[in-house]
Amino acid sequence: MSRMKKGNGLLRFLVVAALFALVLTGCNGARKYEAVDLSSETAAGAEMFGNGADLAAESTDTGASGSGDADVQALGEAAGEPLSADPEGGDVASESSELAEAASESEELSSEMSEAESVEAAREAAAAAYTAAASDDAETAPEIPFNGHTVAIDAGHQAKANTSKEPIGPSSTTMKAKMPEGAVGTSSGVPEYEVTLTVAKKLEKELINRGYHVVMIRTSHDVNMSSAERSVAANKSGADILIRLHAGSMDNSSVYGALSTCMTAQNPYNASLHDKSYNLSKKIVDTVCGTTGTKNRGVQETDSSSDINWCEIPVCVFEMGFLSNPDEDTWLQDDGYQGKIASGIAGAVDAYFAEGN
Repeated sequence: MSRMKKGNGLLRFLVVAALFALVLTGCNGARKYEAVDLSSETAAGAEMFGNGADLAAESTDTGASGSGDADVQALGEAAGEPLSADPEGGDVASESSELAEAASESEELSSEMSEAESVEAAREAAAAAYTAAASDDAETAPEIPFNGHTVAIDAGHQAKANTSKEPIGPSSTTMKAKMPEGAVGTSSGVPEYEVTLTVAKKLEKELINRGYHVVMIRTSHDVNMSSAERSVAANKSGADILIRLHAGSMDNSSVYGALSTCMTAQNPYNASLHDKSYNLSKKIVDTVCGTTGTKNRGVQETDSSSDINWCEIPVCVFEMGFLSNPDEDTWLQDDGYQGKIASGIAGAVDAYFAEGN
């Protein structure tokens, strides 16, 4: 009888374990969490079950009457599954209780997962809203109002020189190369056409930030535009003034500094532009030299420059420095120094238009 009771007790335990496993397997949405959380408990239960079998065997050997049910009871409690030895239905009540607890745990796990999913959804929605708001801010950011003035910028020279000839001015019989080869940095090896375009783009940005419209005569090195063609492009662009950027070179490497060039008051092609061109040229050289600290070589006037003679709007040919001077070559390659040049020119342009030009 004792052995039968022990067998019945073990059978009840196995039935409860199987039912509990079925409940856990049927918990939708919680299987992953159960697999992780219950793995160690499953191993512990298996070990305890083995210990319970040993206890049953020991009880059989001793032949102690009535101890089988107690052994099974101890086994169930050790495994976290208290069992009743009452044959009248106590086991069924206990099993129902265990099933209810398992169902409750399943609901809690499902609730935790639903809550986690809700939090994740809320985070995604917040991120999407933030991105949309940032995009709207960028699109609705106020533009700098146009101040009514347009500036044309010509970055001197180009990657490939054009040695073909053209007149230095309208109807002139004096000819010069359409686009001679520019200077090259004596220390850096950087060609003039690269330096001028780099500064031209900085100047463009600086002027746009101050409300000007800007016309870039060239935006790349691979162009083929003569001096006359560049002037004509500026004339037709609607620009109020033209700024032509250059960097000089001399045999005497000790020469350094910045200078501006414009026409004379007797220029046979556009003398009427002299006063405004001189005013603009002086403001630019004075402001840039004050900003950078380089030597101020003033304003030079000439009637032999095709960069000037074809212009129908005030013009300044600005020599930013001498690439033949090792120190100034180094300065002209420096990003901060280039920024000072651009800022200085923009400040001079502000002053020029502030006078009503």
